[in-house]
Amino acid sequence: MRRLIGLAGGVTSLFLCTASPLKAETLPIEGVYPAGNDSLAALDSIAMGPFTGWDGKSLAIELEQNLRDVQVRGSPYFSLVPFRGKSGADGTVTGSAASRVETRREQAKRQECAFRGPKGKCKEHRWVNITCTRRNVTLNYTLTVEGRRRERMFGVTKTAVDSLLICPDSGEAPPVDVVVGHLVSGVASELRLQFAPLEVRDDIRVKEGVEGLQNNAKNKFKDAIRLTKRNVASACEVWGEVDQLVPDHAPTLFNLGLCAESRRDYNGAEALYRRVAALNLSERYATEAIERLNRRRQAERQIAAHAGRGRR
Repeated sequence: MRRLIGLAGGVTSLFLCTASPLKAETLPIEGVYPAGNDSLAALDSIAMGPFTGWDGKSLAIELEQNLRDVQVRGSPYFSLVPFRGKSGADGTVTGSAASRVETRREQAKRQECAFRGPKGKCKEHRWVNITCTRRNVTLNYTLTVEGRRRERMFGVTKTAVDSLLICPDSGEAPPVDVVVGHLVSGVASELRLQFAPLEVRDDIRVKEGVEGLQNNAKNKFKDAIRLTKRNVASACEVWGEVDQLVPDHAPTLFNLGLCAESRRDYNGAEALYRRVAALNLSERYATEAIERLNRRRQAERQIAAHAGRGRR
């Protein structure tokens, strides 16, 4: 049984964790990534208005709970207030959601045993055609956010699809209502990312190359790598000592950039990453780190705009 779940028309993607190879040493960096929409991120109070469609109520409930659960740096981000029809909230959310099911026959191939030996072991296989059913469960949804003066702040119309190939050997397929529930939950989670910044802990791989280091500097660099497992602050101090010994060692500079980023010293981190980029023009890891910093800066601007609205 194979399943494909996706949002047609594209979705806002957010990288919540930087993957690293097995056993590679990493530096934990806690930071905030921006909401997909600056205007929504600036809202302080939100009212959930009416949602139409067969699945509209479910989407409204899921989204409201997602927004209630948003916390940034230990504090609730939004105030959910009752819907009054006119003003009463910085933003009023309305929408619709309706699901449908379509099925069609689809041919697939399976291997089966064509010849078995005396002990029952298959000696020869062959491919055979089987008839399966392709089931597509589609959730069409809309979302609109209006400001206090009924001005349109945000709007989206999209489709979420669960496509499942059901064959005679697939086993029992999940009921349609369960699939619709999963689609609604996924859409609510995606929409939440438009509204508010997201706090994330990234475990980012440190650079371990020692080329260009000799003797004491090389030993110190390796000591710092080992220290990342138990004492990040000490590892950063040792990398600082290596930088004094060998000023233009790219892996050291990059790791010091991670240290600065972990302290939210984004300007200091960027300066270090730019030095790395200048030393290694063919490498992308430093420029990718700068792009990550820019996203963090955007999140900080959103948080500041939100705090300013809340003080009015």
